[in-house]
Amino acid sequence: MSAPTTEARLPHPGSEQETGWFVYGVTRPSVSVPPDLTGVDDQPVLLLPHGEVAAIVSAALLDRPPGRRAELLSYTRVLDCLALRGPVAPVSFGSILADTDDVVASLLEPSGAELDALLDDLTGRLQLRLQAAYRDDVALAEVVAHDPEVARLRELTRDAPEGAFYGERIQLGRLVADALEAVRAEDAETIVDAVRPRCVAVVAQPGNGLSRIVEAQLLVDDEERPELEEMLEALAEELHERIALRLIGPLAPYDFVGGTPWA
Repeated sequence: MSAPTTEARLPHPGSEQETGWFVYGVTRPSVSVPPDLTGVDDQPVLLLPHGEVAAIVSAALLDRPPGRRAELLSYTRVLDCLALRGPVAPVSFGSILADTDDVVASLLEPSGAELDALLDDLTGRLQLRLQAAYRDDVALAEVVAHDPEVARLRELTRDAPEGAFYGERIQLGRLVADALEAVRAEDAETIVDAVRPRCVAVVAQPGNGLSRIVEAQLLVDDEERPELEEMLEALAEELHERIALRLIGPLAPYDFVGGTPWA
């Protein structure tokens, strides 16, 4: 198998020692790769098939600094593009193997049956990312309005000289942090519970800082996506005075291939 001809093409891995295959993920051999799709270092993307699965690869120099932002952007661009054309299982970012034989021996052959089953499970499904955040300082305002002790301490320390009421400031900070965490947990649960029935799986991570509530990764069947988006539009309208919702995707299923040695 030879790589497509392009002015940016590196030497074929295996023909010269300094190049290898940058591996993005695994898909079906029948998936059509756009002829103009390029990956790391603007190299053409192609498939290396083995049985019912195929590695998604492009040529890459073996001697290179790891984890550059440009590489990460190329990695996600390639996977997100191909995920719209068929099932895709991403592998760990930054995976580079020496040549085609190494791709087969290290990835496709030992994990072939597992990859085949995973691709079956991912067929007709894509990942969406749901982000929820409070508008302005709405959560803090709610805490002050509903907790008399927080309101009292805030009023006491607001215009006090720096260094005054040190103990009260510490107490206020702890009360606010605890109250915000409770409010955030309740709102996150409400949002995740609303989307869960329309998803195959959900991976939710709590937000950080004052405004972020939750970031949830959603694995969604293609036929369920319109109903999910419609439901989220209604939910966003219901919550719009307090909370902003943002839906990103579709994406390759990065968060739903865990538990495997190559993920």
